[in-house]
Amino acid sequence: MNARIPCALATLVLTGCPSMLPAPEPMRSLEFANATQPAKCLFVLLPGAGDRAETFEERGFVEEIRKRSLSIDIRAADATFGYYAKGTMLDRIKADVIDPAKARGYREIWLAGPSMGGFGSLFYSRAHTADVTGVLSIAPFLGDRDVISEIAKAGGLKSWKGPARVETMDRSNYQRELWRWLQAATQGREPAPLIFAGYGRDDRLGPADALLTAELPPSRVFLTDGAHEWGAWRRILSSFLDSPDFSTHCRH
Repeated sequence: MNARIPCALATLVLTGCPSMLPAPEPMRSLEFANATQPAKCLFVLLPGAGDRAETFEERGFVEEIRKRSLSIDIRAADATFGYYAKGTMLDRIKADVIDPAKARGYREIWLAGPSMGGFGSLFYSRAHTADVTGVLSIAPFLGDRDVISEIAKAGGLKSWKGPARVETMDRSNYQRELWRWLQAATQGREPAPLIFAGYGRDDRLGPADALLTAELPPSRVFLTDGAHEWGAWRRILSSFLDSPDFSTHCRH
């Protein structure tokens, strides 16, 4: 995972312009099913920029979930940068991952991912709130410096005067609309899944992520040593899986 890549999201996401970036339909995904009995929950994992669906097994995320003997199936979606750049990420995740999962009868669907995947988990939850029980957004990319500075200078998300809600997002408004929804969601003014978030203390995206975590219950925030890298992200996942706020979900 190249730590610089998430910043490129700000210039390409939702533009529909980079035709060279692949985004095949349907979206490919990898299933890691519960071997003993039908699972209560599905965890949908969304990769960071430069990563693929396979990365979650290579980096130990699948093992971390499996070793707890939870009632969870895992679906690692190959939601690569091309889907964001072409503006098809929401449609493909819904049609190719979430709707089939709902048809299979999972009681709960959780989204999780690092960096771009952390952004994508929140982005999908805003658009399709009823589909998602909870989100673990790990070191998410949350916007360009001007947007983050604007919120920080306002004294944080609670004090920030966001724009009016928009239904159709494009390159010019998607960042502020996501933050507007996060503000409304954390204040209980709009529906939202359970939001959990975490990041490494030396993560360069930490100042932006802290604006979000400041508005979450402390029990849903996971800080760890490290920077924008998989070691820190796996520790965050581990802490989340063992947390009291999650412990009532996805058990046999």
